[in-house]
Amino acid sequence: MNTEKKYYSISEVADILGVNQSKIRYWESRFKQFIKPRRSRRGDRMFSQKDIENLKVIKHLVEDLGLKLNGAEQYLKHHKDELEAKMVVINKLKNIKSLLEDLRDSIE
Repeated sequence: MNTEKKYYSISEVADILGVNQSKIRYWESRFKQFIKPRRSRRGDRMFSQKDIENLKVIKHLVEDLGLKLNGAEQYLKHHKDELEAKMVVINKLKNIKSLLEDLRDSIE
């Protein structure tokens, strides 16, 4: 049984990404081709898992690699599939690092 939610509120996405909500709204406005949240009846943004993955990629490009937003947009347009594969590997490596740090801390 899959317990993963279909849609996440902007506050949940902000917590997942570790950024503020205004940054998510700004990235949404700049990357309309890649981030397309639905709207609830009240007009609240509801982000899919795909939106969240795209936001993670944008965050990586801008914050980790230091690209400007225009550069990140061009990179996404031309290398999206390649970048998604790299992000999967990066996330797995981060998980392994966290597990190793936990193991180290339990030994000390």
